[in-house]
Amino acid sequence: MTKTEPDISYDFGQTKEHRQVTDEDIDRMRVRIGTEVPIQDPYNRVATADAIRHYAYGIGDDNPLFCDEAYARKTRWGTIIAPPYFVETMGVSRAKEIPREARERGRGALSGVHSWYSGDAVELLVPVHVGDKMTVKAYIASVEVKESEFAGRTVHTTRRYEWVNQRGQLVAVADRLYVAGGRERTPGERKKYAELVRQSYAEEEIRRIEQEYEKEVRRGATPLFWEDVQVGEEVPSLIKGPLTISDIIAFDMGRGSPYIRAHRRAYLYRRRHPAAYPLDEFGIPDVVERVHWSEELARKTGNPAPYDYGAQRFAWLCQLMTNWMGDEGFLRRFKIELRRFNYVGDITWCKGKVVEKYEEESQHLVKCEVWCQDQRDRVTARGETLVALSSRRGGPVKLIVRPAAWQENGEIAEVSK
Repeated sequence: MTKTEPDISYDFGQTKEHRQVTDEDIDRMRVRIGTEVPIQDPYNRVATADAIRHYAYGIGDDNPLFCDEAYARKTRWGTIIAPPYFVETMGVSRAKEIPREARERGRGALSGVHSWYSGDAVELLVPVHVGDKMTVKAYIASVEVKESEFAGRTVHTTRRYEWVNQRGQLVAVADRLYVAGGRERTPGERKKYAELVRQSYAEEEIRRIEQEYEKEVRRGATPLFWEDVQVGEEVPSLIKGPLTISDIIAFDMGRGSPYIRAHRRAYLYRRRHPAAYPLDEFGIPDVVERVHWSEELARKTGNPAPYDYGAQRFAWLCQLMTNWMGDEGFLRRFKIELRRFNYVGDITWCKGKVVEKYEEESQHLVKCEVWCQDQRDRVTARGETLVALSSRRGGPVKLIVRPAAWQENGEIAEVSK
């Protein structure tokens, strides 16, 4: 049984019949390993100041480093930079289509099997600046079979993404985990979350939550030096919630979705990918992502209510670190696993603790354990981050600049910041 309980759900092959994972599914998925997947229509082709600000606002972050050009000009970066995982909204791939042989051999793999976005392991090398454009290489890196208490036999697929900017610099590498498993034959069949009910709040409780928002700590321009950090110290917590459908919509407005499209554009996409638009209770085809706002479809996945995008909690934990490290720091890595569903109405406290300090590749690094905890005291996400900090003796953070292994020209331009 896997310890990770997958969170975000996508189902790109829904049929009327109940589907379980088959040996043929597994074989067809493994055929796809290493084959580059074309991405031609990213949400953001250019990292404009507006796009960066909208992303930050979509996670509830009004850090002026991401939102205020006049403020950002006075920092070491000299301009607005993007929140750490904004890069996932970008990237046009070199590949125009999947090779015919790979497409045919892998056709129909896991079609009709429910899939959850379950975690990310991300390495960041340089920030995204205003005006940046990205090329991305995306492919399946591994396919593993495991057992899950929630969904039985499951397929764990890791998709790798590598982003390179217009200067030829490798910006980020992400290994994204998706877990696919059979869904319910009838809504409510799975009882694992049956005891959970949607949280309600008294006026006084909302007032206490608002007081926690008032106390949010953001270091900003005051440097945090590596020498001053102590192993065992806690990172000031960050509150998010109670989660609303409006929060989820705000996140979609900032991060975007390749599947949420309007009118004729939705029809044209549905014509190519009909399984991505299962019928709602009124017989209308609608995007499968409505599990995040539709009671009806959320129940079909075995959940009592709609739930957040797991990527929201990743972004919140990144904000936890950027608030703590200030303008001079750089979030170098983060690895987050989703452990429980975060339902509409839930409160999330993002928390962290310093567990290690060391030096590597001319950087002064601090490793933190981070997690999300809800009002039921459940840990809904857990992982670790690695932050590069300024040093009193070593000076400002030195960025690591290198090209991606797949670039034809290995020469890159040095960053000035």
